[in-house]
Amino acid sequence: MPVAIRLERWEGCTAEELSRAWGVPGVRLFASVGSTNDVARRLGEAGAPSGTVVIAEEQLTGRGRAGRSWSSPPGLGLWLSVLHRPHSPDEIAPLPLRVALATAAAIEHGCDQTVGVKWPNDLLIGGRKVGGILCEGAWETGELRYVVIGIGLNLLHSWEDFPPEIRGTATSLRQASSQAISRFETASRVIEGLRREVLGGSRTEGLPRDLGGRDVLRSRRVEVLEPETGRVLAQGIADGIGPDGALLLWNASGSTEVRSGTIRVIG
Repeated sequence: MPVAIRLERWEGCTAEELSRAWGVPGVRLFASVGSTNDVARRLGEAGAPSGTVVIAEEQLTGRGRAGRSWSSPPGLGLWLSVLHRPHSPDEIAPLPLRVALATAAAIEHGCDQTVGVKWPNDLLIGGRKVGGILCEGAWETGELRYVVIGIGLNLLHSWEDFPPEIRGTATSLRQASSQAISRFETASRVIEGLRREVLGGSRTEGLPRDLGGRDVLRSRRVEVLEPETGRVLAQGIADGIGPDGALLLWNASGSTEVRSGTIRVIG
């Protein structure tokens, strides 16, 4: 397991200065970690308060959904996790999309295009992936103890900074903007969005309306794949998002609610 290496300052600020600036109970800074989600999980087990933020310059084993790796090189992105202790179990199902919406609105400030949301947890600009969300819950005897909200954003990458295998599908805020990109300002907007839309008690109503024009799958023909095997589980026309965050799918059999799986657009 990679050793977590602490960091005294991030973007010129100490952890205490960031905590005050962002209005959160604590910030932990690292030069290098395996995964910020793993660090946040350990903090959750130790009783850290809701809203605690973990930021790393790089992740050595950053991951997305279904255990996929997430390229997290030093100095180029925003790799952070936030510990969240939900007020109600009803918040859980739509949480990844609520986080995605708050993050999309936050980074759109520095972008010349609309930031779209691809169910269930990807952020896209111009059809290319700029960020991803990974929410991981900790349960005990059927009760949710806390959720770790992981956010990875490509900010300062040039084309050659991406691994060759994702250069055709990835982008960064720098590539999509005519403005200078500040990691500190981006992090500040993201955390403010999370404080407003999620950490204070995520709304459990109005998700289809709030997603609005950001839903990049709506009216597209898609396949739902089993993440581990790639087996096709369902196929149809994406018809928006349900109130609880399920993907609505229309096909010859009628309407289906999809709650898990990997999506491939086929038309």
